[in-house]
Order: sequence, then C-alpha cells, then structure tokens
Amino acid sequence: MKSRISYIIFLALMSTLLPGCIVQDINDQIVLSNENLTGIGDRLGAIDSSLTQVGGTLSSMDEQLSALQTQLDATNAHLASLRKTINNIDSTIPFLKLSGDDEEAQAELQGTETVPTPFPTTDPNQ
Repeated sequence: MKSRISYIIFLALMSTLLPGCIVQDINDQIVLSNENLTGIGDRLGAIDSSLTQVGGTLSSMDEQLSALQTQLDATNAHLASLRKTINNIDSTIPFLKLSGDDEEAQAELQGTETVPTPFPTTDPNQ
C-alpha cells in the first residue's frame, strides 16, 4: 500500500511538472523564432538597400542611353544625307558606282529629301 501511495504522489508531482516543461519548450521555440525573424529582417533590409543602389545605377544608365540615342539619331541623319550625296554623284557619274545601291534603292533615296542636322556636342554641361 505504501508503494501505491508513493506511486500516486510521484504521478501527481510529474503531472504538475510536465505541463511546465511543455510551456517552457513552447516559449523557447517562440524566442528562437523571433531571433530568426530578426535575422531575416536584417537580411531583407540589406537586400533592399542593395536594390535601391541598383535602381539608382539603372536610372543613371537610362539617362546616358537617352543622351546617346540623341547623338545616334543625329549621326543617322548625317549618314543618310551622305548616302544621298553619294547616290547623286553616282547618278551624275555612273561609271564610278560609289554607293553600291541597286536602282530601286537609288530611286527611293532620290525621292526623299533629308536635311542634315548638326552634330550635338558631347559636353554634358551644354
């Protein structure tokens, strides 16, 4: 009988200690999750700042490409004018054949009028 009473007391003590262990384990896991979330938040902050820098670089490159497009458009107009001049020389002196264009391309160029534009300056301050 004495062993049964001690067994019941042992079970009663264990039942009071057992829920505390589970609660403590849950608390430890929540603390660990919070630490992991803080680390993830720090990494996301670093990624965000890197993406901001990349965005600034892309904006700068876009501005440079826009300026380059302006220069390329002006160069294209000059080359079209030069091509028309060469075709005019070819039509005046046919045996030179400087342009290398066929008759259809020459007729197409003679039908259009291009006005050369001046080269833009490469100085960004102007």
